[in-house]
Parts: sequence; C-alpha cells; structure tokens
Amino acid sequence: MIDRQRPVRKPHHRSHGFTLLEVMVVVVIIGIVISFAALSFKGDDKTLEEEARRLQALITLTGQEAVMQGRELALEFTSDGYDFLAFDGKQWQPLADDETLRPRILPGDVELAYEAEGEHMVLGAKEDDGKSAPPRIYFLSSGEMTPFHLTVRRRDAGDGFILTGSARGKTELRGTGDGK
Repeated sequence: MIDRQRPVRKPHHRSHGFTLLEVMVVVVIIGIVISFAALSFKGDDKTLEEEARRLQALITLTGQEAVMQGRELALEFTSDGYDFLAFDGKQWQPLADDETLRPRILPGDVELAYEAEGEHMVLGAKEDDGKSAPPRIYFLSSGEMTPFHLTVRRRDAGDGFILTGSARGKTELRGTGDGK
C-alpha cells in the first residue's frame, strides 16, 4: 500500500485589513448621507425661490385681471402674508370666491421687505401701530401698477430674492447675495 500523504495545508489566516468591497460600501453610504444633507439645505432655498416665483406670478396675474375686468385691484401685505382686494367704488374689499387670488400665509421663517414710493418696511417684523394703512401694490384697469421692490428672504439670513415691479406692470425676479 502506498501511503500517499496529503499535502499539509497551512491554516488560512485572514489579514486584519478591509476588503475593497467593504471600503466601497462605506464610501457609498457616506455619499448618500452627504447627498441628503445637501438636498435638505437646497430644499430651503427651493422653498424660498418657489414663494418668490409664486408671488411674481400672482402679481402678473392680478395686473392682467385688473385690465380684463376693467376694475382696480390691490395686493395688500399683512404681518404674515398677503391678500388681494378690489375697489367697489367706495372702499377696498377682499376678493370673494376667487380661488387663485385668495389670501396667502407665508411659510414661518419667510419674511417680506417692501419698498414703494419711498416707504420701506420689513413686513411681519413688528406689528403696525394701526394708524397707517397696510402697504399695498395697486393695479389699475389701465395696466399700470405701483412701482415696488419686494425682497423675499429668510428671517435669519440676508440672502433671498428681489422682485421688482415697474409702473407699466412688468416684473423682474433676481437672487441676492450669490449671483442667482
């Protein structure tokens, strides 16, 4: 009988490092976490931009409605949002039953800074004394409107969006601070 000896195998010891697959999985997980963090910061800017664009579209629409309906309309700013009004011949009344031009509340950390006809104020910063009329943008049936500068920004940050309106009813939106 021939005794064949099996080759003696040395026990396989695993090294104490990480495999390439393990390192890649960790890198992918870190990348996903960083992406979510970046998106959450971008989401805040996106909300601010959406609010500024919504306001621009509503101002344009209000100007068009004033011309088409042949009546005077206004956009009135409140401490926490804005409302649309119509002049009934005697006084300004909120637009009733208009789903598009309805009162709007600003998101909690958004504020508006309004400047028109030499008047500058940060809306929502402090309650008005009640003696002066709230700031308004007027839309005439002739297509003209009150020229204005309106800044939409976060309460705790200076950057935001500036919405400018001309007497001829044209609006322009641009970002502040970062070259938008």
